[in-house]
Amino acid sequence: MNDIRSLRALLVVNTMLAAGLLWVILVGGASFTASAEAAPQYRSTRAVDPPSQALTGVGNAAARQRDRMLTALESISRRLEKVEKQLGEGRISVRIENVDDLRIDYARLAEVMRVSDRSK
Repeated sequence: MNDIRSLRALLVVNTMLAAGLLWVILVGGASFTASAEAAPQYRSTRAVDPPSQALTGVGNAAARQRDRMLTALESISRRLEKVEKQLGEGRISVRIENVDDLRIDYARLAEVMRVSDRSK
C-alpha cells in the first residue's frame, strides 16, 4: 500500500511542476532561449583592399575556402606536370621489392581450376 501512496505523491509533484512550467511559458512571456544574432557580413564597395572583417569574419568564409582550394589545386597541377614530364622523358625507374608475393603458385592454380571444372 505504501508503494501506491508514494507513486501518487510523485505523480502529484510531477503534475504541479509541469503545470508551473506551462504557466511560466504561457503567461510569463519570457523565453528560456537567448536571442541569436548573425555576424556582420562584408559588403563589397569595390575597394582595392577588403576590410578586416572580410578576412576574419563569417561573411567571407566561402571566399577564403575557395582561395585555399585554388592553392591546393595549383599545387596538385604542378606535381602532375612534373610526373608527366618525367614520363615523357622516360626517366622513370621501377623497383619491385615484393617479388615473392607476386610469384604464382602454379600447382595451387591447377588445383583450383580442377575443382572449378568438377563443380560445373
